[in-house]
Amino acid sequence: MIPTNSAFQATAALPAYGELALVELQLRSGTARYTNWPLNVDALGQTWQGVGNLGTVGSLHESEDGAEEKLSLTLSPVDLGTRALALGDPSDYQDRPVRVWVGLVSTETYQLAGAPVLRFAGVMDQLKLSREENTGTITLDCRTASYDVRSNPAALRMNNVQHQSKFPTERGFEYLTSLIGNPAVWMSKNLQTRLNAIARAKG
Repeated sequence: MIPTNSAFQATAALPAYGELALVELQLRSGTARYTNWPLNVDALGQTWQGVGNLGTVGSLHESEDGAEEKLSLTLSPVDLGTRALALGDPSDYQDRPVRVWVGLVSTETYQLAGAPVLRFAGVMDQLKLSREENTGTITLDCRTASYDVRSNPAALRMNNVQHQSKFPTERGFEYLTSLIGNPAVWMSKNLQTRLNAIARAKG
C-alpha cells in the first residue's frame, strides 16, 4: 500500500483531475529536478523544471514478490546539460539515486492537491540516444536498487570460506572449486545401460 494523504485521495476520487510527475536525478555534478508539466512547479520545497526537459515516464507499478522493477524516462536532447550527460562519462549518472513522485492537480484551482506521492525510488542504469528523422530522444533506464549486480557482483556467488564462516559444520561448498575447475563428462542413462549390456555379453 502506497502512503497518500487526504487531499490526494479526495482529488483522485473526482471525475476529472490533472496528473504530473516529479523526477529527481541525483547526478554526480548535482541534483536535477524535472517535471512533465508545461510550467515550472514548486513542490516538496523545491522548484521542478517544466520546460520540456522531461518527456514521458514509463509505467509505474509494484512487484508482488519484491523483484527488481524497471522504469524508463524520456529526456529532451534540446537541453545542453542533458545532452552533455548522455554523451559524457556514465559514472556521472550510473548507479546514482533517482526518485519519481506523482502529483494530482485540481481542475478548479490548477494547483497541486496535497503532497505528491513517492512512486519510484531506485538508481539510474543506462542512457540511450535515438534519432528518427529530424527528432531525437534520450531514454534513461532506471531500476530498483534491490538487485544491483554492478555494485555488488559478489552477491551472485558464495565460496566455501564464506559458507564456513556462517555454517562451520556444513561441507556443501567444499568441493565447489574443484568441480568448476575440473568438469567431468557424465554419460546418459541409456549409454550406461548399453555399456553394461555389452560387458555382460562379453563376460
